[in-house]
Amino acid sequence: MIVLLAVGLPLLLLGGCAAVVLVLADTGQRPVVTEADPPALVVPSRQPESNAVPSAKAQPSTAAVGGALTLAGMDPGLKMTVTLTKVVNPATPDQYSKPKTGNKLVAIELTLANSGQAVYDDSPTNGAALIDSEGQQFRSTYSDVREGQEFGGTSTINMGDSRKGVIVFEVPESAQPAKFQFALDSGFADQTGEWALG
Repeated sequence: MIVLLAVGLPLLLLGGCAAVVLVLADTGQRPVVTEADPPALVVPSRQPESNAVPSAKAQPSTAAVGGALTLAGMDPGLKMTVTLTKVVNPATPDQYSKPKTGNKLVAIELTLANSGQAVYDDSPTNGAALIDSEGQQFRSTYSDVREGQEFGGTSTINMGDSRKGVIVFEVPESAQPAKFQFALDSGFADQTGEWALG
């Protein structure tokens, strides 16, 4: 006859799992230890918060001609105060910068002042766009004009320092410039400044 001896039924709570250990023994034989299979461990997945919004580019800050906007770069210490001082439409090309037939040059004069804690080292023309009254967008060109000195290539502006220059666009003669947009980090920064030109 087999005699069952309950040696112990300890419950071990390890991370929400319970294990039951039973010791069965019969007379004259070695004890047999069996272990219950642990319950399947279910780890809840993290659900996104209901009000979470995917990251997107920040809405443009706006100003008019003569207005200054302080724009942030990807580096937390990079901040530039950008002033659009004037628009020259049409701009007068130098002898080597004639636009194509049916086109004209438009020059946007900016003052870039480093108001942050990091050195600005970028090409201002890369982060600039001109938008006409029909919503067409134009990128800068490397033409030189008589109404101002182009930034030309990379500008390095230390903290507290500033630079003034023009960014030139070639557009159709019929185009009416309506907006100018500018962003740091060659246009990849989250914040974009926008100036109304009319």
